[in-house]
Amino acid sequence: MVHTASGAYQYELPFNRIKLDSGLCLAKNGTWAKYDYCLTLNSYIDSLLTDFQSWLGCSRFHKKKYSVAFDMLLANLLNAHYNDAQLLISRDNTHHIHATLNPDRISNKTLRLCCDYLAEKNLIGLLIGKANAYDENASWCVPLMPLIAELEKAKARILLKSGASLILVRDKDKQPIARYSNRNKALKLKVLERSARHYYETWLDHTATLDGKYLLPFVKRIFNESLEFGGRFYGSHQNLPSAVRGRILIDGERTIEPDYKAIHFHLLYAKEGLQFVGDPYLIKGYEHLRPTFKLLCLQLVNVENLSAFKACITRSGDPELQSQYAKYKAKRAVYDESKALGLKANKPHKLKAFEGFIEGIPDGLNGDDLIGLLLERHAPIAHHFGTDRIGLRLQRLDSEVMTSAIDKLKGIPCLPVHDSIRCKVSDLGAVRLAMKSAFREVTGQSIPVD
Repeated sequence: MVHTASGAYQYELPFNRIKLDSGLCLAKNGTWAKYDYCLTLNSYIDSLLTDFQSWLGCSRFHKKKYSVAFDMLLANLLNAHYNDAQLLISRDNTHHIHATLNPDRISNKTLRLCCDYLAEKNLIGLLIGKANAYDENASWCVPLMPLIAELEKAKARILLKSGASLILVRDKDKQPIARYSNRNKALKLKVLERSARHYYETWLDHTATLDGKYLLPFVKRIFNESLEFGGRFYGSHQNLPSAVRGRILIDGERTIEPDYKAIHFHLLYAKEGLQFVGDPYLIKGYEHLRPTFKLLCLQLVNVENLSAFKACITRSGDPELQSQYAKYKAKRAVYDESKALGLKANKPHKLKAFEGFIEGIPDGLNGDDLIGLLLERHAPIAHHFGTDRIGLRLQRLDSEVMTSAIDKLKGIPCLPVHDSIRCKVSDLGAVRLAMKSAFREVTGQSIPVD
């Protein structure tokens, strides 16, 4: 309260702009901004810029810089609204720009000014954290209803910027590698990106929803260290548990998820020029252990050290450890479901002993026995197991199969999930046909699609 000669004046308290001085993480579902998101709201952004320039109090104004910043920021705020999430932001008052993931080169300082303006105009709720060594209480913001009302009134839709990269190459530490300057590599990258761009163009005419909220179908092909390893499609929908993915609707229609049966075993046999037929997890005389062998096979195609894998299998047969793991798994299932629904949840503690734990190993069996049976069952491809980067090399192959399938489905909206494709029930026949045809095109062999 301020007293003047003409009376008392009550200043408005900015409750939508809060500064924190604690070490707590208050963004329970926080995500960092995707700098390649944008909207189609030129008229609304222009009106913001006029008022923003006045708010800055400057006569010279870099309109284009702030236009792309607001465009990106509003797109991410709308996405946060769709996902009941908080948008994490850096309050660093610098011109730091990410080298590879920021096509419009929007600096931290520019983004901070945009957020401060939106907060003062009561369009976002802004919580300013205090940075610490663990980055556990980063600043974050959420859109308020006046902003959402404006975006919905303008029929805002989140898009990818025209220059957005749909391929990411990561180093050993999973950090993005700068775009290739070598002309041949750059051309190869452009060719590899073509399928992802066709996929994105298909989705411009369709929508995906989950429990009544929009689900962004965007994907990127991610390679590891070079274009020779990895290459799978990754998108936010893949982080959802399979049961939750079952609730996804495409254009308001129920969806289904056909998948390749044991694709990595079929790929390995195809590399040897052989057609695999049968159940790769079934071993004569040990039919009762099929669930166990399936679990082992799913890891065997990624293991580079067979001796360590065998020891892990033996340890997983310990009854006491199995009991502890069962309790952890139940708690983790509740946590995953809560996170998928955007609810507050505490992540259960994972014991170090659970690293590499394989559920379903019967008491008394050891790794040498089980792996020996599997190697004998798959003798024609046994020499591949335990080799350097076997998992990444197989991912490179299955990504080529999936790329071919997506190319064949141009115009049909679908969501790739590594070795499966979620699609509308009415498109099931076309999707299964495309998946089978793609595998034969890449490998020369056939494969069941369940």
